[in-house]
Amino acid sequence: MKLKTVIIGGSNTVMLPGYLPSLLSTMSRRGIDLDVVADLAVGGTTSAFGLYQLKIYDQLADCDLLLIEYALNDAFVYGDERRQFRHWARFYEGIIRFALERNPNLRIATLVFGARNGSFLSAVPSIDAGINYISQWYGTICVDVSRMLMQRLGRDVVGHPSFYSDQGHYARPVATTIVANLIADELEPALHRPHRPATLQPPIDPEHFANAKALDGVQLGKRLGRRPVEYSNRRFSVSALDLEKDRLRFEVDNGQLLAMAYVCEPRIPPLDIRMGQEMHRAALLKGGVRDGTYKFLVSMLSFEFLYGVTLLQQQPSLALTLGGGTSAAEHKLHVPKDSIKHDTFPAEPALPISGILFTGNLKVCTIEKAGSEANGTAAVAKPAVKIEAAAPSA
Repeated sequence: MKLKTVIIGGSNTVMLPGYLPSLLSTMSRRGIDLDVVADLAVGGTTSAFGLYQLKIYDQLADCDLLLIEYALNDAFVYGDERRQFRHWARFYEGIIRFALERNPNLRIATLVFGARNGSFLSAVPSIDAGINYISQWYGTICVDVSRMLMQRLGRDVVGHPSFYSDQGHYARPVATTIVANLIADELEPALHRPHRPATLQPPIDPEHFANAKALDGVQLGKRLGRRPVEYSNRRFSVSALDLEKDRLRFEVDNGQLLAMAYVCEPRIPPLDIRMGQEMHRAALLKGGVRDGTYKFLVSMLSFEFLYGVTLLQQQPSLALTLGGGTSAAEHKLHVPKDSIKHDTFPAEPALPISGILFTGNLKVCTIEKAGSEANGTAAVAKPAVKIEAAAPSA
């Protein structure tokens, strides 16, 4: 059996050597060839990025299997708070519904990993439980690796420091091989069973994000009159619109700006977001870029922090501007868990936006030139620039 496979996930899936090469070889020995036609996994990302990746990938209808691996990162970012959890569930349900709407014959399998000292060691983990519930609702495969590790190996083994290489990654090669074999034990019988596409179930949450819209860096460049900058390494290439010192004006009816994909490079400033009378500042810098481990990292900023108690409420209209932060601006600071606070502000900033994810009807998406008060002043198109790096994004 040969299955055209698309993969979305985080750094455990990116990691080489890791569980994935071992899983592919194990499944092949068992008679199932997982032919990876698109590996869209990016380290440090969540289900929000997975939904964005599927939105800009145009060949899902021709594939047989979608593998999802975000549970560990989702739990790290969203935790157990009720409002945040429901917002996460809209992303995850959105992935499932969007994929099945695009391809009713698609098989979907979600892999549930847990972090070192994760809540699964002593309690019911919210994200894991949510994945199991949504997967059962839609009749998709859920491989709960954390649960199986606990049941088969016990708390002492899974909780031992040697089982992990760090807080979020299984140790190589022993633990990753064990994980790959557990996944294969579940996937093999599930994929061998006859697949009968069922009618798409009614949604769990009517406000799920399956209908969210995405614009990638190339599309943003065409809309805004700028040629994108291309960042590439041995794993992938990504095109991004470099906002530099300018601002992006964004307005939408009956929706939200959900997330912004961007390229973290050494000259990146913090992001200032003005919404009404409030100014929010989000740290975009990653430690690995600051320290020189990576020339750049593909990243995503989710905007839950903007909305506060209104996070789950649909607003009739939303207007905001985004741009590089300046040291003098008053703001509310947000430092994502996987980012670090900016100690300095670059004199010549680079703010490469590789995509946006939003709901509702887009009314305005224009550039305001630095020093200009006029909305929608289009930037002059610049020659494309290509930046290459030897180190993969992780």
